Amino acid sequence: MGKLFASFCMYPAARRGRSRPAVAAVGVVYQDRLFQLHHALLRPGGEVILSAGTLGSPQLLLLSGVGPANDLTSLGIPVSVDAPDVGKHMFDNPRNGISIIPSVPIDHSLIQVVGIPSANGTASYLEAASYIVPVSPMLRPAGPFISPTSPLYVTMATIMEKVPGPLSEGSLWLSSPNPVETPSVRFNYFSRPEDLAQCVVGVRRVAQVLQSRTMDIFRSSVGSASQGRRGHARRDFRIVGATLPLDWSTNNTSVADFCRRTVATLWHYHGGCVVGRVVDKDFRVMGTQSLRVVDGSTFSVTPGTNPQATVMMMGRYMGLKMIAERHSRRQVNTSSYNELEE
Repeated sequence: MGKLFASFCMYPAARRGRSRPAVAAVGVVYQDRLFQLHHALLRPGGEVILSAGTLGSPQLLLLSGVGPANDLTSLGIPVSVDAPDVGKHMFDNPRNGISIIPSVPIDHSLIQVVGIPSANGTASYLEAASYIVPVSPMLRPAGPFISPTSPLYVTMATIMEKVPGPLSEGSLWLSSPNPVETPSVRFNYFSRPEDLAQCVVGVRRVAQVLQSRTMDIFRSSVGSASQGRRGHARRDFRIVGATLPLDWSTNNTSVADFCRRTVATLWHYHGGCVVGRVVDKDFRVMGTQSLRVVDGSTFSVTPGTNPQATVMMMGRYMGLKMIAERHSRRQVNTSSYNELEE
């Protein structure tokens, strides 16, 4: 399957009673999988609605000349609106965790239960997931009936902590004026010491969970029976990837280093077209007409857990609101026409 790459057309539009003209979106230019360009123009009263997400909507605005003027000019993109906050004020929840191969069968599931240790929701959340992953050929057992090219999969479980409401701020910018090129993004994880301190506490909670009796069933026998006490083999977790520092309970520095080395995204990033900076309270792009952004890029904060439901409700709410606005405009236009007839 091919991908569609799009940007929208802008043109100057005079506004009554104002000396400075605005710019208005008039349509969308997109390229299909055969690299053919197509134009889709708006009908009278129509709007272009961007819902390409936190990484896509800022990119489309920048490609279309809405963004920091200096950055756009340096890439040879004509400036439609000098909007310095496009692609700025971006945040992502950093996560760190430990992955194990459990010794007993478990169901495969995405994150369904979230542990919230503090009443105000500011401490790191604890989450768990299990999934199937392919095993590296280096780790496969040798045997006459095992093909070196045949896939071999195992169940892996991950216990992780996530920093809610991070303070570390990132940004997105264009690497090229070509819409096919992926934009550059830097979330600056743990650039604020408060976020790193939360991670340290959260990682210690993960370690405490692993040491609990409930988790003993997932440990595997390590070594021979003669190595353990009273003829029992030692049991431990089969950890895949990074392991916790041995001094995790006492050494803040080593745990902080673990946080920095193993940080990963949970794909809950937001910002880049924030309300009050890029769009107004009705999600219209400021300085433009007939152009809105309706997605997670407009969030200044994100829900503590998966923002999927919030984004869906946002789309439903804005859809109904825009329909009501159109009905209201039609009634005004009809009333004005009737007055002229009289």
